[in-house]
Amino acid sequence: MKILHTSDWHLGQVLYEYDRTEEQRDFLEQLVSIAEQEHPDAMVLCGDVFDKVSPSTEARQLYVKALLKLHDHCPNMQIVVTAGNHDGKSALEVEALLWDRLQVRVVGQVFRHENGEINIERHIVEVFNDASKRIGYIIAVPHIYENYYPQTDDSQTKEERQKAFFQLLLDAVAARNTDNLPVVLTAHLSLAGSNFAGHQFADSIGTIEVVDQSQLGTGYDYLALGHIHNAKTFTGSGPVARYCGTPLPVAFDEQGKHSVSIVNLMPGTEVSIREVPVHNIRPLLTIPPKPIPFEEALLELSQLPDNTEAYIRLNVLQNGPLPPNHIERILQVLEVKRARYCTVKTSKPSQNQLTDAPWAAGMVNADNMPTPRELASYFYDKKYGVPLDDELLNMLDEAIKSATNTLQEPENKML
Repeated sequence: MKILHTSDWHLGQVLYEYDRTEEQRDFLEQLVSIAEQEHPDAMVLCGDVFDKVSPSTEARQLYVKALLKLHDHCPNMQIVVTAGNHDGKSALEVEALLWDRLQVRVVGQVFRHENGEINIERHIVEVFNDASKRIGYIIAVPHIYENYYPQTDDSQTKEERQKAFFQLLLDAVAARNTDNLPVVLTAHLSLAGSNFAGHQFADSIGTIEVVDQSQLGTGYDYLALGHIHNAKTFTGSGPVARYCGTPLPVAFDEQGKHSVSIVNLMPGTEVSIREVPVHNIRPLLTIPPKPIPFEEALLELSQLPDNTEAYIRLNVLQNGPLPPNHIERILQVLEVKRARYCTVKTSKPSQNQLTDAPWAAGMVNADNMPTPRELASYFYDKKYGVPLDDELLNMLDEAIKSATNTLQEPENKML
């Protein structure tokens, strides 16, 4: 069984107020070409189809047109789409019955039958080759928050539900898989040992809940993962697990090449994985790669070829406050270029020795109460990476002296 593994498209993403439709449309055209050339038996899209729970009409059209093109060019390819934490799970399910007619299984959430039993069949997809011969199974599991895995029997604790749910699906496939065909399990979650670079942990849409692979049950040959943006293969004591990564970078800190994965599974042989690169027509560039002072970084930015299509993050070693007009100066440099300014990343060359003070760690008591001078020095260094200079210290001392004298003056009393 040959699988095209992709995830985390984040259609409709707006990067620093820039719409990315053009890049995403170009990626989807590449994906159709890859599918046509590779001729896989199935494609799994493991969550985060969209960047927002309520995507724009344009983002939804990208999604629909892509699936239709994939079906038109590869009519025998089974397509499996599962919801991620960024997706509107109910919205994906609305069209599920319609997509079924085009050999596209969409699984947004877990459903139960009227008798209360979990609808297992929605999660189990049989894969056939061009000769209509069954060649494997895909178990489609959408993103489920850790505390909301369905209870499979009344005796289970909340901590037991995740593993029990995965094993319930795996056991259902094992019961019918008498020919020992390959089984692919999909999931949208984070395994222990993942590379979290580029993820925004403060994102209100979801946090990173780390899961050990043993929690996902036994009885599968390949674990197709989504959610983590950096490609990585896990080959430990359990079955092979892999994040294919984002096809296009979602954030500047996502390192490495971006691709989709071609996975070959044959009974009795090791899983074979091959990356197929995705070309990004407008990459995310950090200039320079290592932080340098603002004026030097600005000079390096000016040397970027005028016709370079890219998003720009300026990498600055902050030796003090940035010039008040630093953004204006960056935009002036880029005015004659095709690159798009996004942000400035600042790094600090040093930390004040006061960082190690007990009160800096929040342990304040009557014996280690910081002075106003220490507080000001600490927060200035924390923000700018350099200590207060003598001129600022003299101004601070005068302000402290003036405030102290004012507090010590006797109150005027009415006679």
